[in-house]
Amino acid sequence: MATNFKHVVETAKKKNSTGFGSFKAKLVDILTGENILHLATFLNYPPAKIDLLQNKDGRNYRMVQYLEERGEITETDITTLLRALKACNLNGIHERVQTMFERHTGKRCTGDDQSIQEPEDLKFDKLDLGSKISLSSDFTSLGLASFSSADQHNITLENGKLVPVSSTLEELQIKTNIGKEFTQDQVIGLLSFSQKCQRLRKLTFIDCLLPLSLLVGSLSPLTKLRNIQVSWTPTEHGFHLDSSRGKWVSNSKEATTLETKDQSSLRLLCSSIVNLRETDSKQLQMSTILLLQIASSHNIPISHLYLEWSFSGFDGKDIRLESGLSLSNLSSVEKISINEGRLEQELTEEEVIGLINYGIKSPIFKELWLDNCKLPSSINPDIIPEESRLRNIKVISSSEARLLDLSTGKWTKPDDIQTITVMCSDGLIIHRDSSKSVQRSVIELLVEASNHDIPIYWVTLGWSFCKIDEDGNIILSSGLSLPIITSIERMSIYTEEGREINKHEVSGILNYVQHSQRFKELNLRDCVLPSSIPVGPSLSTLKSRAVNVFWFPDSAKNDEYYRLDLDSGIWEKVGSW
Repeated sequence: MATNFKHVVETAKKKNSTGFGSFKAKLVDILTGENILHLATFLNYPPAKIDLLQNKDGRNYRMVQYLEERGEITETDITTLLRALKACNLNGIHERVQTMFERHTGKRCTGDDQSIQEPEDLKFDKLDLGSKISLSSDFTSLGLASFSSADQHNITLENGKLVPVSSTLEELQIKTNIGKEFTQDQVIGLLSFSQKCQRLRKLTFIDCLLPLSLLVGSLSPLTKLRNIQVSWTPTEHGFHLDSSRGKWVSNSKEATTLETKDQSSLRLLCSSIVNLRETDSKQLQMSTILLLQIASSHNIPISHLYLEWSFSGFDGKDIRLESGLSLSNLSSVEKISINEGRLEQELTEEEVIGLINYGIKSPIFKELWLDNCKLPSSINPDIIPEESRLRNIKVISSSEARLLDLSTGKWTKPDDIQTITVMCSDGLIIHRDSSKSVQRSVIELLVEASNHDIPIYWVTLGWSFCKIDEDGNIILSSGLSLPIITSIERMSIYTEEGREINKHEVSGILNYVQHSQRFKELNLRDCVLPSSIPVGPSLSTLKSRAVNVFWFPDSAKNDEYYRLDLDSGIWEKVGSW
């Protein structure tokens, strides 16, 4: 492309002594390698283009081509270029370029109508791009778009060039392509470098993704960091680093601290369930919402957003939470689950449709799960978004094991393997207070999945367990029977607080779950159990599959819990949760 442009410019030189083409030809002549790299960095050219401009062969022609492609010079206006030259303190060239443009085109262009305001954290002085970048004595600000690593002596750029520690540098900005992610080591390296720059007072990260928290141990040697303002602007939200805690704190009036529970990477956090719980503090909910918004703006898939008793309603645009906070559109969410809890207050048609519309604003949205929700018996098909039909969005009532038929607006029993697989990929509940017809619906789904060897992620018996019958089936308090399911992975059994389950019943439950080759975990909650369980074939089978059996005597208090030793049959205290 540079060769073609060179030909155009040479032709312009020969044919035209005036005009825009002639101006471009003259501009090629007066640009230097130093000027080009200076301008490209100031104008936020992508790293790939800056790398091409490092090549001496044809870079003058290439730079003029880029200026024209990006609209920074046109046949009628070069204000953007003049501003950049002035901001980079290239005043001599600034005047030559202005005069040259006016002489060759006959057009007046002073740039005074929109004076250049130099960004506070992007003031570039002279750079000599050798193997090391030499910072001139009056160099105070630096912006880098191709950072690779750093230590207490140098910053290494992606092209291998080094930026040494400077005694005059006051501000350093790292601005990358949106979504570029830095590791703990890269950030700590930059902080170490910054500490060695005696006059540095401001380090700014823009557009990139940083670790959501920094190890305090790695920050403790950097005592001078408290004199440096470390800020991060991943989107329109700005944060500053509290180096004493290794935490990012928002610059808003609420000063929300990002809390992540040991998830140092935003991509890692969003790859599992992201919870917004009613029991979370308002600060924690605000932190989670900020993280979701950052992930969405960087197009990071949010695999599963779970609103656990925290949903209040939908206002036509945003999801409202019980805390009074709102959750605006997330353009990268894949799945939303709402454990609503308003069993006495029915979700309206408008709220269900609103939630569907909220989800489909994300191109990758696939599933809406409504747990413990009292739902309308049907929904007018005329108001169901056509896009949800075209994309085959799943709208699932997990407590009733029913799927919304987007064509008719009725809740139906799933009748295809794909839908059954989707519905069994999340937790299913058989609750004591559910009607017999609802319990029967869940049982039918479980049996169908078992018959097709479809993995069943988790089944919870919510105060509905009664006993194990002679055939090994679970009998529910409603009188219904849950036959042996051979593809279940996990089960939780909640009982009335203080209910005693004897050795025979525990052995029956263990025998029930060992029929599934996939089984991984059993939780027994709120019951009173014998101190030991008879060792037998069931325990041996469970041990061979590395199954965990836990007992939570009083889950409401989040107190101590136990694991069953499958060798001895004795409960061993694990700790508190």
